[in-house]
Amino acid sequence: MSVKDTLQARLKRMRPSEAAVARRLLRSLSLVAEKSLREVAAHCRTSDATVVRACRTAGFDGFQDLKYYVLREFTAGGALPAAQTQDAYREDIAASVTAAEAALEQAARLIRPARRVVLAGIGASYGMAIIATDILFTLGKPALPIHSEQMAGYVFTPPTEGLVLLAISHSGETQFTLHVVQEARKAGVASIGLTNEPASELARAVDVLLPTQAVEPPRGSYAIAARICQLAVLDRLFNLAGRRVSPRRNR
Repeated sequence: MSVKDTLQARLKRMRPSEAAVARRLLRSLSLVAEKSLREVAAHCRTSDATVVRACRTAGFDGFQDLKYYVLREFTAGGALPAAQTQDAYREDIAASVTAAEAALEQAARLIRPARRVVLAGIGASYGMAIIATDILFTLGKPALPIHSEQMAGYVFTPPTEGLVLLAISHSGETQFTLHVVQEARKAGVASIGLTNEPASELARAVDVLLPTQAVEPPRGSYAIAARICQLAVLDRLFNLAGRRVSPRRNR
């Protein structure tokens, strides 16, 4: 398994601060090969200790061990890992779609037969839910965006057959969204989660997880890049869900 694959696979075990470091390293492994621990920590806008913890959670003994494996891959491949370009949006989108790829078909299989899709989110995530609602209606799929516990109580009142929940939370720790997932579980409703933190409570609570991989700027989580990544994954999901599955021919 390559260093990138290892970091990618271990994201779901990392705390948010560690995952933020790993996402930056996934974009710029050349930094590990060329820079010191202190320089990498400065690039990631964090402490030396957080970088080391991220390396260890990823399965390496520490930063120097990670550097050894990066340099070994460089030596074997004959080229230095590409440094991060200025086109951060493109890199974040590509990483997000790649990270979600394995679960997209599973999520699409929940949406295709659904009679109605409930979308839950707060703040900017509710904005994503509104956009997703419009797309679902164009696919002929009734959808209902909710942002209050009262609405959650209404939508999960029996009968709930044919209902699917799409829960959106960038941090994965939004209490309202977690409450809705819990209510869906009690009602026997399958849930899909869209979050940037694969080790979050939301990620653990939903039936199908669609992770994004937006790299956070220093001033918090309301960057446009994070929303673009969510839209890219949703676009891929709805394209898959909109495809009709051809029946198997009898041989």
